[in-house]
Amino acid sequence: MPTSTEKIEPHSGERGFTLVELMVVLAILGLAATAVVLTIPGEERTVRSEADRLAARLAAARDVAVIEGRSIAVNFAPSGYGFERRIDGAWQPLPGRPFEHRSWPNGIRFVAGDGQAAARVRFDRIGTSPTPQAVVLSGGGAREIVRISAMGEVSRGR
Repeated sequence: MPTSTEKIEPHSGERGFTLVELMVVLAILGLAATAVVLTIPGEERTVRSEADRLAARLAAARDVAVIEGRSIAVNFAPSGYGFERRIDGAWQPLPGRPFEHRSWPNGIRFVAGDGQAAARVRFDRIGTSPTPQAVVLSGGGAREIVRISAMGEVSRGR
């Protein structure tokens, strides 16, 4: 028991966090959570990036047709798409990593512009397309169209 001359002091060994420290930590956690949510690709971004990839690969296939002086075909199906070239009257897979068969990512649906479930686009040896086509990619609420004109021009839009 303390005597009358001794002072009773609070325990100096106990410490806690101040309200300001807690608020700073919560603000940092909120910013980190926001950054994570913004980097998760949504369906619209997935459809757009797949349409960009498809348009770039189609333009590259057109360029190969001109460089090699032979027809190149792109076969579209509900499962994905692949590239072929015509050699000695027969269609053979187009070699090279950019032209490997690609499956559609999960959640992305393909429909040819005329409503068909499958389509074939050809580029002749001068880069034009005797089979102009519009390819519609959709997923969730997003929709993108990749167009191949008769002149062989490839464009992407909504």
